[in-house]
Amino acid sequence: MSKKNNINQNKDPEAKFQIDRECRWFYEGTEIKRHAMVCLFARYLKRDIDGRYNIVTPYERESVGVERVPFKVTKIWAEYLDNSCDLYVETNVNDVIKIDSEDRIRYFIDEKNQGVVPYVIIRENIEAVFTRSCMLDLIDYCDYHNVSDGEVFGFWSNKRFFPVDLIEY
Repeated sequence: MSKKNNINQNKDPEAKFQIDRECRWFYEGTEIKRHAMVCLFARYLKRDIDGRYNIVTPYERESVGVERVPFKVTKIWAEYLDNSCDLYVETNVNDVIKIDSEDRIRYFIDEKNQGVVPYVIIRENIEAVFTRSCMLDLIDYCDYHNVSDGEVFGFWSNKRFFPVDLIEY
C-alpha cells in the first residue's frame, strides 16, 4: 500500500480559526485554552471534498486553517473478551474510536526523525495523529504474525489483523 503523504492539509492564513501542528486551537491569533470550548468547536468541524476544514453550524460557516490534522490521539487501550482483542483510542477532544477497519488507520514516516507516525480517521475523513507516547503504546500491542507472504508486523483488533504498513511521501 503506497500513497503520497498529504498531511499538510489546509494552511489558510486568512481563517479566523487556526489549528497548529500540536493540535492547539487558536481564534484570531489567541490560543483557546478552555478545553470545553475546543471540544464544542471540534463537534462542528467538517472537512469538505476539497480538503478544507470548516466549523459548520445551522447559522454560519467559518473556515479553519489546519497545519497538519485537527486532533491527536492522547490515549490507547485494549479490551479483551474471550480470545479477541479490541483496540480503542481517545483524542484530545474526547472522541473514542474503536480500530475496526483497515481504512481507519494509516502510517507515515516523519521527515525530521524518520520515525513511524500513525494516523486514525475519527469521523468523516477527519484524522487524528498519534502522540509519540500513544504511538509507542500501539507498537507495544504489535507482534510478528505469519501470513501468506511470511511474517508481518502488526496488531489485532476487532478479530482482524492490522499490519503496520508504511506510506511513502
